Amino acid sequence: MITESYINVGNFKVRYLESGGGETTLIIVPPPNTSANRFMNTIKEVTAAGFKVIHVDLSSAPANMSKVNKVAALSLIASAINSKRIILAGIGQGGGIVLDYAIQSRHNALSGIVLVSTPRVINHIDELPKLNIPILLIYSINDPNAPVEEANAVKSVIKNARLTLINGDWLSEINKVTQLMVSWALEITKLKTT
Repeated sequence: MITESYINVGNFKVRYLESGGGETTLIIVPPPNTSANRFMNTIKEVTAAGFKVIHVDLSSAPANMSKVNKVAALSLIASAINSKRIILAGIGQGGGIVLDYAIQSRHNALSGIVLVSTPRVINHIDELPKLNIPILLIYSINDPNAPVEEANAVKSVIKNARLTLINGDWLSEINKVTQLMVSWALEITKLKTT
């Protein structure tokens, strides 16, 4: 069952969807212009793998909501959930929000980050190694907005980083992206419990 909730950030209201009940929560932050409807199968697959899923629906927020407020919304949601482990998954521009949150908050339960075709990830290259958590980078081989070269540079400075390439854009490959996220999340949660 998927439940719908809202969080208030200043004058803005942001919707988030919640499903499942595992010890590890996967928080998905897609690009602000992408409807949550496109992620229903992803939410179901991640829940079926035993994770609690939070999908931050930034498409529900007004277009003029600043990135700072979007990061604040993610912070409020992450603080409100009671989870032993949190894995953040930022897709496209949502990856920038995930990175800003992770770097600013250094949340104790943060166990991993997935970045899918995140533009300008190179801008965070100095801060990412300080997080000292596993990072999965999923990038398209032909995305001019999120070049593989940037992902390679980030991978080279992070001890626990893995880069996986996909052929198409993330939206056309969403099922494959979901499978990659789930298998990696299962892998790192097993490592944390052993």
